[in-house]
Amino acid sequence: MTEIVAFCCVRHLWNTTYDIPPDTDVLVNATSIGLYPDVDAKPDIVYPAITKEMTVCDVIPNPPYTLFLKEAEARGATILNGMGMLVYQGAIGFTMWTGVEAPVDVMYQALHG
Repeated sequence: MTEIVAFCCVRHLWNTTYDIPPDTDVLVNATSIGLYPDVDAKPDIVYPAITKEMTVCDVIPNPPYTLFLKEAEARGATILNGMGMLVYQGAIGFTMWTGVEAPVDVMYQALHG
């Protein structure tokens, strides 16, 4: 069974450094920790517990390559930044407001411009 750990839940339940369970497959930072202008911040977790078998995701789009993701990448984990979420949130809003299917590829290009 895949265990997903999301910091949005962890941050409010623990007041100490969070130790990632060893059977974790997906680790998600679902907080604003690391969002511009606080780019030197990262979640308070035990980073050596991140392994190359994990997929580590961050919802932060700015900067897209956060300290959290850099730590995970240095430990061999597969990383996923928040740019996709940002694009698809915008796409949903665009479609809802205009009734026209959003140009997702154009939106990605604009962000990576």
